[in-house]
Amino acid sequence: MCKSTDIRPTGTTLYFLPVETRVPLKFGAEVLTQVTCARVRMTVRGRDGAVAEGWGETPLSVQWVWPSAAPYEERHEALKAFCVVLAEAWAEFGEMGHALEVGQVFQETVLHGLLAKFNAEERAGKDPMPHLAALVCCSLFDIALHDAYGQLVGRPIYETYNAVFMNRDLSTFVEAEGETVSFVGKYPGDYLVAEVPRRMRAWHLVGGLDPLEAGELSGEEPEDGYPVL
Repeated sequence: MCKSTDIRPTGTTLYFLPVETRVPLKFGAEVLTQVTCARVRMTVRGRDGAVAEGWGETPLSVQWVWPSAAPYEERHEALKAFCVVLAEAWAEFGEMGHALEVGQVFQETVLHGLLAKFNAEERAGKDPMPHLAALVCCSLFDIALHDAYGQLVGRPIYETYNAVFMNRDLSTFVEAEGETVSFVGKYPGDYLVAEVPRRMRAWHLVGGLDPLEAGELSGEEPEDGYPVL
């Protein structure tokens, strides 16, 4: 089963953007002062030959995705190297379908093998890259894939998670437990809010070194008008 709106990836361009943090962030046992944002531009092609581009980006948060006693820079460079591997694999991936379907097939049939090969060849005798790190490296490509799909069909991507655009329902992605629950004939769009919220609650990450009260200020905090407490 296929749809005229199906797409497949045809090319990727990968960028690494160095970012210095405004203040140090203590996350777990490590202190973060800079991070690399991995950004990708992905080209996709539809069944009718139409072409579109999408963008995706995520920070390569080494401390979170790969906690280890191995040196930070070693893990950092490994994440970047694996992103390069993924960029080549995505550009050559021939699966067609809705963006959600193409991404799921890539994760299930390609990503595991790439990670195993990378650990065997590039991390031999060293701390292996965990699956979580591989998923985060893969996420920017998946984001770009969804963005490109929306561009190609001319719709906000969240309006395409339904039977009109998808070839498979949720029962092919999620195995329900018990006989009282069934995802047959159900799609992600069935569980999304129709009215887009105009206001959202913000959340804040409090690091282990963040001052909570004025008496904890060191005097070296940035004076840029933004709060430090």
